[in-house]
Amino acid sequence: MIKLLASILLSAALMAAEIPGTADTAKTRAWLSMSEAQRLEADIEYKAAACGLSVETFDLFSRVIEAESDRSENFEGRVLIALTILNRVDSASFPASIEDVIYQSGQFEVVANGMIYSVGRTALSDAAIIEAQRRIAEGIAPQVMYFNATNYAYGEPYGYEGGNYFVTTNY
Repeated sequence: MIKLLASILLSAALMAAEIPGTADTAKTRAWLSMSEAQRLEADIEYKAAACGLSVETFDLFSRVIEAESDRSENFEGRVLIALTILNRVDSASFPASIEDVIYQSGQFEVVANGMIYSVGRTALSDAAIIEAQRRIAEGIAPQVMYFNATNYAYGEPYGYEGGNYFVTTNY
């Protein structure tokens, strides 16, 4: 009886592994059962699945946030950088994917100078992505579209955070 039950469970597990999206669903369920401390330290696969992103996209996104934040410990500044990227993805004035927004010519200095390849992801930058998506889902995210380290060059000033000036626009 135990062998039969084990065989049935193994078969079900193998079938689930072959169904597209099932592994991500399992990771999302696992994510939802984690404490905040566990989520902060979770493997990238869980964080990416919770955000509906591929591991590669999540990794790139986190590296850009890390590099653009100049490794400051300011969490809110990192969230605003993540929101800038996500807001651009949703704007008709920018490319429609995170990767294309990040790699758009002339937009992110850390891409042009290669800094995103010399910094690693951090739990803080990972958490900023998750927090930005939460704020968007709850409808409480500002429509920040640009940021720079020198001044409010264009758009409506939103605020200064983490060494960057953030602006909104009417897109």
